[in-house]
Amino acid sequence: MRLFPRRKAALVVTAISAMVLGLGATGAQAAVPDQGLVAQYDFTQTSGASVPNSAPGSSLGAATVQNLQATDWTGSQLTLRGGAKTSTGNWVRLPNDILQGKTSATVVAEVKASQAMLNGFHFLWNIGNDSSATEYFFASLNCGSGRAPLVGLKSAGVERLVQSSSCGVTANQWVSVVAVVDGASGTASLYIDGKRAAQGAMPVTPANVVDQSLNAIGRAPWPDPLFQGAISAFRVYDRALSAAEVAQVSDSDAQTHAAELQAQAQAILTSLNVSDVQTSTDIDLPTSSGRVTWTSSNPAVVATDGTVTAPLAGQPAIPVQLTATAAVRGVTATKTITVTVLPSTESAEQRIQRLAQRFVIPSVIESGAALPAAPEGTTIAVTSATSGVAVTDTISSSSEEALDATITIRVTDSATGATTDRAFTVRVLPAATTTQLLAYNRTPTTVNEANNADVALSMHLALEDGAGWSPLNENYGIFFAKTSTTPPASGTTESIIRSLRSPHLFHLADGGYGIAATRTARGGASDGTQASSFLFAKSSDLLSYREIGLVNVGVTSGVNEPAVVWDSASQRYVVSWISDAGAPYYTTFADLADVSTRGAVLRGTVTGSAGNPGTGVANFASGNAVPVAASIADALQVRFGRIANTDVEALDGVEVEQGGALSAADLPERAELSYDDGSKASRAIAWDAASLAAVDTSAPGTYEVTGSVKAPQYATPFADERADPSVFRFDWNGQQKFLMIATEDLNLNPIDPANGPHMPIRIADTIEELSDDAVDAGRNVEIDLLRAGDTDADGGVMTGCFWAPEFHVIGGKLSILFMPCYNGSNGRPDMWTGRASIIQLKQDAQGADLDPAVPANWTKAQKVVRSDGSILNPIQSISLDMTYFQDSGQSYYMWQMLGAIFIAKMDPADPTRLTSAPVRILAPEYAWDNTIAEGPNVHVHDGKLYMIYSGSTVGDSYTTGLATATAGQNVDLTDPAAWSKLNYPIQKSGVFNGAWQLGTGHGMWSHDEDDNLLYVFHARTDHDGLSGRDMFVRRVHWAADGLPVFDMEEDEEVAPDNRAVKVAVTVTAAPAATLDYTATVTARCVAGKVVQTVLITNTDDVALALQTTSPYGTKATASLAAGKSVSYAFTTRLATMPPGSVKVDASATVGGTAVTGTQTVTYPQANCG
Repeated sequence: MRLFPRRKAALVVTAISAMVLGLGATGAQAAVPDQGLVAQYDFTQTSGASVPNSAPGSSLGAATVQNLQATDWTGSQLTLRGGAKTSTGNWVRLPNDILQGKTSATVVAEVKASQAMLNGFHFLWNIGNDSSATEYFFASLNCGSGRAPLVGLKSAGVERLVQSSSCGVTANQWVSVVAVVDGASGTASLYIDGKRAAQGAMPVTPANVVDQSLNAIGRAPWPDPLFQGAISAFRVYDRALSAAEVAQVSDSDAQTHAAELQAQAQAILTSLNVSDVQTSTDIDLPTSSGRVTWTSSNPAVVATDGTVTAPLAGQPAIPVQLTATAAVRGVTATKTITVTVLPSTESAEQRIQRLAQRFVIPSVIESGAALPAAPEGTTIAVTSATSGVAVTDTISSSSEEALDATITIRVTDSATGATTDRAFTVRVLPAATTTQLLAYNRTPTTVNEANNADVALSMHLALEDGAGWSPLNENYGIFFAKTSTTPPASGTTESIIRSLRSPHLFHLADGGYGIAATRTARGGASDGTQASSFLFAKSSDLLSYREIGLVNVGVTSGVNEPAVVWDSASQRYVVSWISDAGAPYYTTFADLADVSTRGAVLRGTVTGSAGNPGTGVANFASGNAVPVAASIADALQVRFGRIANTDVEALDGVEVEQGGALSAADLPERAELSYDDGSKASRAIAWDAASLAAVDTSAPGTYEVTGSVKAPQYATPFADERADPSVFRFDWNGQQKFLMIATEDLNLNPIDPANGPHMPIRIADTIEELSDDAVDAGRNVEIDLLRAGDTDADGGVMTGCFWAPEFHVIGGKLSILFMPCYNGSNGRPDMWTGRASIIQLKQDAQGADLDPAVPANWTKAQKVVRSDGSILNPIQSISLDMTYFQDSGQSYYMWQMLGAIFIAKMDPADPTRLTSAPVRILAPEYAWDNTIAEGPNVHVHDGKLYMIYSGSTVGDSYTTGLATATAGQNVDLTDPAAWSKLNYPIQKSGVFNGAWQLGTGHGMWSHDEDDNLLYVFHARTDHDGLSGRDMFVRRVHWAADGLPVFDMEEDEEVAPDNRAVKVAVTVTAAPAATLDYTATVTARCVAGKVVQTVLITNTDDVALALQTTSPYGTKATASLAAGKSVSYAFTTRLATMPPGSVKVDASATVGGTAVTGTQTVTYPQANCG
């Protein structure tokens, strides 16, 4: 009987007894295309500053090396030494007008870039002039500051970039960089080593770069440093090369460095660390993340994916040669090892135990779920199941509640007949209240759809919706991979940003959730960990996530599409994956966070962990689905779904007395609104003047007054080319004013805009009157508090920036925190010279604020410094985006430096100095907030501090993050542990009221006239043909789970049917007029007889006519003045007066109307006998 072993044996590192090592042959250098070739410069000479143009028939002249040193030439390259733009570093000047009037072009550069270039701004080459203001055509390999290799073209002051999704370049290694602009198709493309790395729309061409008077290699029109590295070839075509032609050029240029490239290929093979091995089971063939391919001399025995078909017991061993080939740009190296395949030794019992381990019923299922299929080569049978659970082809429960069941399955080996039983503990969720939840990543498209690689390569979630899925969070990511290491003190770099693909969601043994995924470099390229490991994270509720780290599964052949399922039968997690060669593997763990609990690595497919096709989800790439209870689905819907208004509460009626006055102030001030997540909000009411005037308060009755819920939609954009906006409600000496300030961002140039750097403010009585619409209509004017050339308190000349200005009241004074910058080494404004600074509004001798619209009423700008007077940022100098807030009596500054958020305590009495050391409380650590966290702003709500900040670099991918801390409890907010950061953006690019808004960020909290909370922010638009960032204003909603909602649309905020409100006004009839007087009856004895006395007092404000009737007579007074009294005596002639009553009638004229009144006063018996 033949057995079929599938256990894996690791390749053993031993003496290389049968290994053959070889290097791929390199052919003669292929000819490059010459059609349209206008310039070709080979930097292979050994001396001289002039480099001839070898393009056939070209009229363009030689290139000239500037600042040449003899050692710059090596005979195979020109070394570019780098340095400041104004230094003696070398660069290459190209002929003028090299692409004059050309609507298509291809620029080829064979270069090496230093690590400094990959970390910073530079121009690899530039077609243009010495000005950065209006036009240029360039390429860059900058992988820092949120950038990646790109091609760019600036025309009429508008810069357009087409950028790669990831870096893809290694420092100090030769790389072919090809930029193509195709005027016919309106596109630009960037190729790295002959493969297209980026393509995007490009509506302008090199012909739009009119002034081509300073074309260069290694020198930028900006004050960027000179390019550092080396160049061996440079070509310019006046047409767009095809992809095949670009590949041909790359392969041709590679041959120049064949020896270096071959050494790189050999290094890849050496890193595999493989050698000869003897085995009877499957083997692991590493591929170095797909850079190595394998061939076999006998695939029937050892396949190229490592599958081993062992001979039967007693048969001889079979030697097989496996050859690994690594290729770098067409230059190859090979390595051959011998695998000696021994006869199988696996017993029937061992085999059935191995096969049965591949059958798993997930620990949580939905009633009606299919019973997993039997593993290949086996059959299964149900032997028992807990009462209440029926197991056939499906697993079903009749319970309306979750039911914990035990299901026993017998697995039979079809080849041997051996059997084993597996008993699973399974929670069966009722179908009626259970929802399937899809976890997935997307295929990247464009940043214009909020689906660039930084977003697409994260875990998304979607809820079951009929036969398809309803994506949450607008199909944006929810779980993102963290940086590979903690961001260093100097700041987050591109090299440690990570993404993920193939997320797999699973139920943990303890009832929480786990996520397994393949971790990648930012943009999706391999970061090296995929060879052996997967990323593991946990979540208790899928609303927040804790990344545990990488889990090594014990292979080096690639871990693709990792999946995990809890195997309750063995009390272990089963982890399965696909190797780079396409072979299925699995292993087990008792604890995924403890590699010492890992079991053997085996070959085969595990049931119970299958993926899902994601039907109907746009750009779905890979994922799986799990069942979740209604409470989880509901919470996800609240957090990541849309929230909409459902009801407006009926208003309490109002009563007014007949003849009384009625105004809008007497009516309800706000309407209470309800939403479908269970949250509440209120909005002011605008009462209809005509409806109010129709209430006739002279006539009793019930009237209906109508009004509307106030929810004005602000202009979009609110203000053009105004970034980092701030709106502040200010009490100016008892008058409510609204102040607006922002960064001038004309065509995305906030450093030195074409219209001159300045710091504009607007002042108005309402929010609406701050808008461009109000300015354009002449209802408001913009005032420059500062302009380039103004000096600070130290006498320094501020020449640019004026970034991120914010209004605050600090120490009782209206203040502006902002960042001016000064001239750099090139004599132009340089952002790196910027310092967080403050100006304050002056006050008069009585402490009243002067007019904030008058620039002279503000103090000179002072830099904010540390407590010892030293600079905030001693590493990079720049400090920016400063904000101010108070908590528990302590004042704080927050700001950005070193690409992160810092905090320190301060004393409002001296707002230019910190009182504690700066502490980093938040650094960018995800692809969505990559390399920069800035623009903090803090608001207190329901006992929490909500700090919004901006992530990613300015532009279309800008996002808003959120961190929270406890408020009002004397928490030390300079302790990073006091702050909790959300794993995903709280606000991001998306469709708002039917139109895309991209790059939403740098927001601040504010309030409107009705005390509604506002979110004031910028987004990147092309409004009116301008490419800068524009200001927007929205109201904030607080969701039922306590988080702010910044993107509630008009119909979601107040449903159309709920916008009209009404209140019942009841005019009550005026009460009948009455007369106020008092009457008392007493008795006295006179000569043994009773005399009755009646005393009447007029307590009214008019004179009364009185008539008093007693059993003993009637008396009258024609007019008793107000406040006066009259007394009547009645003689009874009785010794004993029986009890009785006296009637007092009064009359008077009140307001022209006769009014009467009657009082009856009783008296007791009186006796004088």
